[in-house]
Amino acid sequence: MKLSTTVILILLNLFIFSQSKIDRSNCRDGEDVEYCKTHKMMNKLKNNPSFYKQFLKDQQDLKKTEDQISGQSRSGVVYTIPVVFHVLHNGGVENISKDQILDAVAILNRDFRLQNTDANNVQSTFSSMPSDIEVEFKLATKAPNGQCFSGITRTQNALTNDGSSGQAQVAAVTAGNDVYNSSWPGNKYLNIFVVNEAGGAAGYTTNPSNWSSTSMRNGIWILHDYVGSIGTSDNSSSRSLTHEVGHWLNLEHLWGPNNNPGTATSCSSDDGVDDTPRCIGVTACILTSNSCSNDAQDGYWSSDVVDNVENYMEYSYCSKMFTNGQKTRMRSALVSSVGGRNNLWRNNNLSSTGTNSDPTVCAVEISVAKDLVCGNDNVQFFDESYNNIVSWNWSFPGGSPSSSNTKDPITSYSSSGNYDVTLEVTDGAGNIMSKTFSSFITVLGSNGNTPPIFEGFENMSSLPNNNWTIDNLSGPGFQVVSSASASGSRSVKLDNSIGTNGSIDELISNTIDLSNSDAASISFKYAFAKRNSSNTDYLQIYASKDCGDSWALRKNIYSSVLATRANTNSSFTPTGSDWKVISISPNTLNNFLVSNFRFKFKFVNGGGNDLFIDDINLSGSVSINELERINNLTIQPNPVIDNSVISFYSNSNLTNVTLDLYDAMGRLVISKRVGNLNNGDNKIEIPSSALESGWYLIMLKSQEKIISNNFLKK
Repeated sequence: MKLSTTVILILLNLFIFSQSKIDRSNCRDGEDVEYCKTHKMMNKLKNNPSFYKQFLKDQQDLKKTEDQISGQSRSGVVYTIPVVFHVLHNGGVENISKDQILDAVAILNRDFRLQNTDANNVQSTFSSMPSDIEVEFKLATKAPNGQCFSGITRTQNALTNDGSSGQAQVAAVTAGNDVYNSSWPGNKYLNIFVVNEAGGAAGYTTNPSNWSSTSMRNGIWILHDYVGSIGTSDNSSSRSLTHEVGHWLNLEHLWGPNNNPGTATSCSSDDGVDDTPRCIGVTACILTSNSCSNDAQDGYWSSDVVDNVENYMEYSYCSKMFTNGQKTRMRSALVSSVGGRNNLWRNNNLSSTGTNSDPTVCAVEISVAKDLVCGNDNVQFFDESYNNIVSWNWSFPGGSPSSSNTKDPITSYSSSGNYDVTLEVTDGAGNIMSKTFSSFITVLGSNGNTPPIFEGFENMSSLPNNNWTIDNLSGPGFQVVSSASASGSRSVKLDNSIGTNGSIDELISNTIDLSNSDAASISFKYAFAKRNSSNTDYLQIYASKDCGDSWALRKNIYSSVLATRANTNSSFTPTGSDWKVISISPNTLNNFLVSNFRFKFKFVNGGGNDLFIDDINLSGSVSINELERINNLTIQPNPVIDNSVISFYSNSNLTNVTLDLYDAMGRLVISKRVGNLNNGDNKIEIPSSALESGWYLIMLKSQEKIISNNFLKK
């Protein structure tokens, strides 16, 4: 996968932000995030005397329950936990797929039911100890208001990149998710928050406590690339949720209640489980580790034994087991009234969350990676319907193929336009549901408009339209306004002042045909003001030679040079002196002379005022096919002082000839109808006496061919 310069910069900034919070000694070998910070979160809560008093009582009650059920090696009762994944994203890779979440749920069930085959080859000391916890996890299918959903909510908010406050991230999900905008009680759902930044950690949670039993904060935070084993994650990160669910069910790290593996003093600590040998914790798969000599103090081991490195509550890369003692402790958390976990698996809650029976289809939904594509591009459709879908019947009018019975089919469209998509699904009980998604796919022409192109937004009232699309990944979005302009009466404005820090907005061109051009250049005018000197907004211009499948950064206007006028906290409306001209030279576009060229403006909010863009010009010098070459094209005199004459030889007749003259900004200043010209020598006078000084492009257009040249007016 290739990352654009912008993505790399953003990731670097996030990396630096995270590093400021990370104790690198608490990272697993080769990783740049602290693997778990559950105990740091708990210690922070314990600084509150009221919480700490409640916590001590809760732990005493949990221990009483544990003593009551101790020795039950297999209870025969399987507890089902309703789970909701709240994906908090900002339009980036952290918006993980449904398949990645389903994979994560499958791994949880595999690990907690001892269905992982690697448990068969644990160290000989522990070979008889891996335990079936008899706990299963199912995606909820009913929201708190009874609404049917997929077990997944999605919220777009820049707070996914700021894990300094998990409470703020929960508030963003509560207020902005796409299913139900209120609380998802922690005693009814195991809420898992998928984020891009979790305060420098891969994940964290809190131990059971009556302090927050019904709160959504009674859940788990996890980085998107530690969810499951596919998509943005991988096998080495796939058991992080198993680890965090262990904490959520009251397990400690094997070395005791701290986040510091490798600390010698941890031999005097205890994880509250007798059959896990005392240790100081490792950050790699060191099977020979034997870090403590006082294992007999637990009353289970008669002598010093190696560490249980393969335990899920270690930091190693080879975790594969829970012990029976850990099972007792976790199941105690599930049957105790402490923390509300005993309500999760009860029949009435399973019924209200839709997890006590096979669900039926209640919604047909689809998705694509991009809903704006070029002609003949392959488009993969994904079924997002819920629930329990077993068969599919797709219809793609205008597509090839025009139908499919596969779950996630691929089709393509040869002609530009807007296309409907219809999907009919059937669930395991035979129920059928169908939905048509009108104008779901927009197809751009494989060959776009030809240069020169000048856009002053004078002939449009709104965005998107046939020439421009917008992508407000998390910001307010570009819009056409008549309140300010560099020329004419309109421009496009981004209400950046009402956006959030880190939000992203894009203004994207339609396809442009540069395949007949020797060179191309882009210029535009913009106006922007900071609110204060600490603002970090920046503007970038990207180019694409594959209709937007991939983008290359061509111009970066850094925050330090972005402002075109003095700082202001007031509403910013630019005047003539506030507009600045930016040019992108032809040499930066040499590799983009294709038939489906596109370019875009990308603006990243850094707390500043509004942005305005106007007078976008794309010019190109047109090449001539060798078989249709017009010989000896000259402009005399050049530089032009008064009027000039162009002379050329054509090897064929030319019909409906027009002569167009453009200034350096791409604005049409003269258009002259010439009529028909015969083959042979031809001369046309250019009326240039009234032109201002500067460079000009002249284009001779006919039904047969187009030629161009430029000249300088003194």
